Amino acid sequence: MPAKKGETKGRVAHATIYGHRVRLYAKPSLGKDVLRKAGVNRKSDAVIARNKKVEASPPAPKCEGKPWDDFVKCLSEQMPK
Repeated sequence: MPAKKGETKGRVAHATIYGHRVRLYAKPSLGKDVLRKAGVNRKSDAVIARNKKVEASPPAPKCEGKPWDDFVKCLSEQMPK
């Protein structure tokens, strides 16, 4: 899906709380689970520009098949390029 401004579809919600579709995510770094609203609202031109760059040359295939910690490190190195 090309990057564009406005509301985009989110993942399937686990529940509806106070009229908002929410999804439960585990956050080991916080030591707890968190709820996030479905959908993303992209407002920034900088975010749109960055998303278009990533779509044109995705960094993930260069890091494929590595253990998670090495994969994240590889992505961090590839993103500036």
